[in-house]
Amino acid sequence: MEEFDAIIIGAGQAGPFLGARLAEAGRRLALIEREHLGGTCVNAGCTPTKTMAASARVAHLARRAAGYGVNLAGPVLVEMAAVIARKNSVVNGAVRGLTKWLAGMLNMTVLMGAAHFTGPRTVAVADRVLRAPQVFINTGGWRTGRGLSACRI
Repeated sequence: MEEFDAIIIGAGQAGPFLGARLAEAGRRLALIEREHLGGTCVNAGCTPTKTMAASARVAHLARRAAGYGVNLAGPVLVEMAAVIARKNSVVNGAVRGLTKWLAGMLNMTVLMGAAHFTGPRTVAVADRVLRAPQVFINTGGWRTGRGLSACRI
């Protein structure tokens, strides 16, 4: 059994930042994420939606350019493959940045896998069993309806 000062289950919006504060305070912690660092917002919600909405806005403005005295040669075409590639690039960059930031943090161990409680203040992930006086559940809404299933209680 591995001993920590705290365990955080879920590396979405709050988990990494709570972990950073605890690690900076000198507490040894484990941050567990089942599937995607950054959670729903970075991987499937806010970030991808906003990047695609930005592409739609640019197309809209380009189509209205003549009303502003700007004449474009030919119709404005949206290449969805390029829009999706841009979205993927933004999302992947955010995940890479988060991964690098967490990896460089002292006192923090990042574990990928589904966590489940095996007893009071005791959590298993893969073949590891962790124990801490504080366990924070930060599971979210990845793929609607799956929230707490990231952590079997």
